[in-house]
Amino acid sequence: MKIFIVVYKQPDRSKSVQLSRALHGYTDSSNYGKYSYEREGLLEKITYLKLMNGVFILKERDSDRLIKLLEKYQAEYYAGPVTKTSGKGEVLLKDEE
Repeated sequence: MKIFIVVYKQPDRSKSVQLSRALHGYTDSSNYGKYSYEREGLLEKITYLKLMNGVFILKERDSDRLIKLLEKYQAEYYAGPVTKTSGKGEVLLKDEE
């Protein structure tokens, strides 16, 4: 099992908001707030560590899903394998054993 780091940036403000909603999810309301719905984001479905804004460490199989989403919203990104991990990186590998 490989661990990947993904670093991204979206300079366009409107696409940045759309990307943030796709990643983190959001509360959608209809009929002037009478009904509200929780929309799931990608990060609610995968295991990851967030190092800082725009920097995630995740499993290789989940990195493909994140990269496709970043390409959809035309974000600038770097993705590559992590060769050494500290204790926190082991959390991602624990459920694979």
